Amino acid sequence: MSSWLTPGTPHFPSVRIRAYTGPSATSPIGRSSPRSPHKRLPASRVTRRGAKNRPSMERYRTAFVALIAAIVTVAGCSRSSTSTAQFSTAPRGYTDIADTPAEKYVTGLGALGVFGTPSGSFNPGGTITRADFVKWLVLANNAIFANMPGKQIHLSQSTTSAYPDVATSHPDFPYIQAMYDAGFAVGFPDKTFKPDALLTREQMIAIKESVDRGGVQQYYIVNWNSTMPDWKDKDQIDKTFRGAIAEDSRLDTSAVSNWNQPGMVIGNVPRTFGAIAMFRPQDTVTRGQAAAVLWRVGPHNDDITIPTLDNMPRSAADALAPRRFTPKS
Repeated sequence: MSSWLTPGTPHFPSVRIRAYTGPSATSPIGRSSPRSPHKRLPASRVTRRGAKNRPSMERYRTAFVALIAAIVTVAGCSRSSTSTAQFSTAPRGYTDIADTPAEKYVTGLGALGVFGTPSGSFNPGGTITRADFVKWLVLANNAIFANMPGKQIHLSQSTTSAYPDVATSHPDFPYIQAMYDAGFAVGFPDKTFKPDALLTREQMIAIKESVDRGGVQQYYIVNWNSTMPDWKDKDQIDKTFRGAIAEDSRLDTSAVSNWNQPGMVIGNVPRTFGAIAMFRPQDTVTRGQAAAVLWRVGPHNDDITIPTLDNMPRSAADALAPRRFTPKS
């Protein structure tokens, strides 16, 4: 075939078409000699010239690995610094509850927001007033039954107080009045509440039982002596609170012995005071003990026979557990 373009085709002077005779003339490896199109360079010269003119692939690889390592190191340090900074500024919980009987209960209820921001000192061995306890009780109940509107105790919007010694300006008035509006017995027979008085054991269990079981059956008020645990000092319990304390213990016992329903047990006294031979009814309650009794809340009714969603006690642990997704059928 002629190396020149044939007549009748577009003609571009000085443009020649050559047949392919080997590696590209522009390739540095195996480039043909200008003097002899068919003569190739010796292998030794090719190796030397390739090594001289091309950067080593090994050096490229080493540099690339070093670059990636540097990026990973810098990113890791940055992430670690950020995490450390975030952790150091986040609330660490209460500083004085470790290894105390109340640690589990304070931590759980604190995570639900019952005590406000869970940081600093909780003072588990300190005393608690009746007003503060009722506030905690309402907040604990509403947090534990957060997904059950029928179990919520709504804060009062009233402009008048049911108790002459609780002013509407009292910081805990909305909670105290809320308990009264919901029908839970928390006051004294003389119609007072005594908000700033220190809470005692007998008062705490009676108030809690009123919410747990939605009131006290007349049967336990009349038969308190035969239905109450055989504490050595049970005769010292104020008659105002005997029925509630008797019901609290006897319904727990009956749930197991008569109905084989351990899940219906609320367990206020054993969870709060442990195994006791004396109730010590007029002893003041500690903040840690108040947290323990509020850890598990009853369903506002006294049905212990057949567990249902409406009559099962719930704990702070239940409220904190991840909700299970149930696909629709």
